[in-house]
Formats: sequence, structure tokens, C-alpha cells
Amino acid sequence: MTITVRAEARIARPVDVVFGLAAGRTANLARFFTGHKPLIPAIRSATLVGQEDPPTAGCLRDVALTDGTSIQERVLAFEAPRLHRYDMAKMNPLQRVLCSNMVSEWRFEPDGEGASRVVWEYSIHERGVLGRLLGPMVARHFQRAMQSCLDNIAVAALAG
Repeated sequence: MTITVRAEARIARPVDVVFGLAAGRTANLARFFTGHKPLIPAIRSATLVGQEDPPTAGCLRDVALTDGTSIQERVLAFEAPRLHRYDMAKMNPLQRVLCSNMVSEWRFEPDGEGASRVVWEYSIHERGVLGRLLGPMVARHFQRAMQSCLDNIAVAALAG
């Protein structure tokens, strides 16, 4: 079974600016994704493997989390300034117990003069009994972390 988690925000800045801030600089992930305690750790650092920004389809991103674990994301699509999609090349222990994969997609669209709408969805592919039992609760926490991340991006974008 798959759980879809969604967060969105309207940001009063142009799409190219919002995309660049949210997806164009890998290190910004640590700045914006602050997690949701106790289940969803923040990002401590994020770096591309073997290349500089911006990401490209097929590249890997190493992500260290504040709980001491790490994950590796595989970029599936990077189409500035509209789309950023990735999945999990390596998951942390909690993710491995609860799911077989997680696929993320960020879409950026114009929303009025000089504004953008960002829609971020995660498809969480549950694994086994624990995934089915705990997946919905973890997904609720993850959705809150995603929304906080978009809110943090909005604050930074408006601050200039």
C-alpha cells in the first residue's frame, strides 16, 4: 500500500526565485527541513555526491540527519524551475522497517503576479505489518515536517 503525504504553500515571489531557494542549492535542505519531533529528525547536512549544484537526474545526495542516521536520495528529475523529484537510494533504520521506498515530488507553478505555488508530495510505499500499522502515524508527523519546511522557505524567500 502507498500513503501519499502532501504540503503546499503560496509564496509571494517568482517561481525561479522560489525554486532556486528550495531546490537549487543542496545545502539549503539543512536550513529549511527542521523535522518534527519525536519521529522526524531535521536535516543536519546535505551534499551532492561527485558534483556541484544544481542536481541533475541520476545524481545522488547524501543527507545526514540530526538523530545520527543518514539517508541517500537519488534525483529522478530536476527541471528548473518547475519540478524536482527524487527517491531513496538508501534509507535509515526507521524507513527500512516501515517502507520499501519513498518518492518525493516538488512542483513549482506561477500563482498570480510575481507569486508561486509549491506543492510537495511524498509517496510512502509501506512495508509489512509495521508499515501498515505505523505508517499513517509517521505520515502525519512527516506532513507536519514538510509543511514547516515550506513555511521556512516562504519566510526566507520573503526576507530576500
